[in-house]
Amino acid sequence: MVEKKRHHFVLVHGCCHGGWSWYKVASLLRGAGHEVRPLDLRASGIDPATPDQVSSFADYNQPLVELLESLPAHEGVVLVGHSFGGLSIAYAAERFPTKVAVAVFVTAAMPNPTLPPSMLLHNVSPLSTSAKMLTARQGFFMLKERIESWEDSSLVPYTDTSRLLPATIEFGTQFLRSHLYNNCSIEDYTLATMLKRAAPFDRDDLSCHDFVSETNYGGTKRVYVVCKDDQVIKESFQRWMIEVGQVDDVMEIEGADHMPMFSKPHDLCNLLLQVADTHCS
Repeated sequence: MVEKKRHHFVLVHGCCHGGWSWYKVASLLRGAGHEVRPLDLRASGIDPATPDQVSSFADYNQPLVELLESLPAHEGVVLVGHSFGGLSIAYAAERFPTKVAVAVFVTAAMPNPTLPPSMLLHNVSPLSTSAKMLTARQGFFMLKERIESWEDSSLVPYTDTSRLLPATIEFGTQFLRSHLYNNCSIEDYTLATMLKRAAPFDRDDLSCHDFVSETNYGGTKRVYVVCKDDQVIKESFQRWMIEVGQVDDVMEIEGADHMPMFSKPHDLCNLLLQVADTHCS
């Protein structure tokens, strides 16, 4: 009897969330015999930092960097990013290409080497006429305007009034229910209202065109998981990112909202196991 390979999954949360958001999927993966690490990025989950102590996107990702630095040179993890966490796993794959066997974007922001990631954040295709005229900084202002229309979500300004963009973002409870947890149980939604945190918003280093390269990130295997009932990152935009992102594989979860780890944990777990078996040598 051939022994099944044991994989190492690193799970990265989205904005205003933490490693806690992966508890169902992490339990299922561990139950299947795999090593699983759901991380808290800086100022997220139970990390003690506050959002105003996060000076950059690099600083925000430091827990992920430290984990990958600690692994053997060719460990080859399955690196999974959800929502805004897609930018974090891209950042990590750029810096540790030999330690990422495959990067999995779960209804996540997925950059490509030709565009600064800030252009993704406001969900405007850079192929459109209006977006071609935008600078990356203008992209952040468009994102700010979009968030201000997200029901009871809030943007908190810096005490330094010379800084034009907000310091933090926090999802409101109504917005969580209508846009993120729309297909989730009332228990999962209630848990999210209790554990969500404000997240850092203004990150200048996301405006860089050299955020990822063709060589490192571009050479990493990438899989996209489409969540077809996502009300935040709509399916059409997920598919646009896939089209311009040159992924190795595309998978879908029917009936999944923006939080498939809650609404469809078994489906998501099975897809992650399939990805690992297919793309990890």
